[in-house]
Amino acid sequence: MSLIPSIPFTRACTTEFGRFKVKIEPTNIYVGGSNYCVNMALDSDVTWLNWLSTDQGGCELDAKVIRKEATVQMVDLAFSLLRTYFPERTEVTLLDASGYSWEGPRRTKYKVNFLNGYVLLHRKTWYEEKFKATMHDDARHIAYRAEVDKGFDDPARKPAVFSFGRAQEYLQPLYQSTHTWGEFMVEFEKKFPDKKYEYMLDWYRQAIYHILNQREIDQTWKIDLTKRPMYTCQWKNNTAGGARKTLRNRKSKRFTFSNYLPMQPFHEDRSHFLSK
Repeated sequence: MSLIPSIPFTRACTTEFGRFKVKIEPTNIYVGGSNYCVNMALDSDVTWLNWLSTDQGGCELDAKVIRKEATVQMVDLAFSLLRTYFPERTEVTLLDASGYSWEGPRRTKYKVNFLNGYVLLHRKTWYEEKFKATMHDDARHIAYRAEVDKGFDDPARKPAVFSFGRAQEYLQPLYQSTHTWGEFMVEFEKKFPDKKYEYMLDWYRQAIYHILNQREIDQTWKIDLTKRPMYTCQWKNNTAGGARKTLRNRKSKRFTFSNYLPMQPFHEDRSHFLSK
């Protein structure tokens, strides 16, 4: 990046895919717009992808909607900034709390966690698909991939009786007409493309528990930055202009999990992964 500012600083960064507000400190990197939607926290020996959320919008200075591939580019921009200012940091650790969120009746917020929900739909986590992430424990990642590759297509992993909670009447006939979880999920997504996450809410983690032969997915993952694209900024000498007045700084959050998250009863599942 040309004319690299000295840290700490807050400036507008123009890229080929959008214009963002960037804040870099010795221990934090933020990227966003009127909201900071990405935060990396730099501990002495670990770099955390501490926060990634586009739910509230405001992730780009020109009000561009950041979703799907644009989200990946925004995160890779944060990674590029990390590699520029802290080249010795070649790996990012994440505790995967990403997911699909929506608001139900009486403004109740719900969330399907991508650690399990995305695997159920795509046979890999969101970070695996988008960033080639792997578990921090390489042996566990290999074992997990083996269970995924087998579990979706093994009829023995699909119980004869399974509860879908509030979606029982919609999904039970489809479940009975298929032989494996893989077949069921293909038909499920075809039939309910717009309702899939809402219909998954009560049962997706229990389904993964069967598919992975009563195993839970490891919580701690890593991304190898040397395998990610490098993006450059065109810097402005000033800060990010009018967006500075409306900027809502997210407080740094540190998630702590054990290696495996205990199974939760169905009635707790809908609140366990709510956005913080």
